[in-house]
Amino acid sequence: MLPLEEIHNHFIELKNHKLRWLFEDKDGNLPPKEHLDQIFPLNSEAAKTIWKFESLTKLNTFSPESNKYFKEHQKLSFGDGMSKEVKKWLFNRQIKFDTLVYFAYQPTEAFAMTWKMAIHYSDELFFRGDVVVWDKTMNWALYYDYNDVFYFAKNRIYDGEEEKLKLEQLIKEITGYNNGYKQCGLS
Repeated sequence: MLPLEEIHNHFIELKNHKLRWLFEDKDGNLPPKEHLDQIFPLNSEAAKTIWKFESLTKLNTFSPESNKYFKEHQKLSFGDGMSKEVKKWLFNRQIKFDTLVYFAYQPTEAFAMTWKMAIHYSDELFFRGDVVVWDKTMNWALYYDYNDVFYFAKNRIYDGEEEKLKLEQLIKEITGYNNGYKQCGLS
């Protein structure tokens, strides 16, 4: 597995990614360069890292199970024609626009992108399958349930030192790194 801090270095051009259509306009054109500079389609090795990391750290645990891992929870149910409300709700999660977030759709299909792009392309990114969005702090997670429900969980519950030791051991096991905690950009 790759260290998280190196994930964005393992991307491919959007035009070569299987899920490029998520970002194409109605005429099949890719986004403008300003957007492309904030969207990192990950290669299969990086996608596998994200997929496995979500599973091992329980970030992919949906509500109500996610309640075990986070202190605060917010929910938004929505339907057709509510794109503006969804974007506003995502914006109000108060995540900085330049925060790099991760999406894994399948074990070999994932993206890293800025939170700004996650909001901008939310109509396309959250479409028919469950997906989790998170950043390297792991202090929050956005869960999209394919029934058009968002769950936003924040303030991760953990016993500081004990959890740090568990996470260091986990990272060491899955990456083969000594002192993996720092190398994955989690310190």
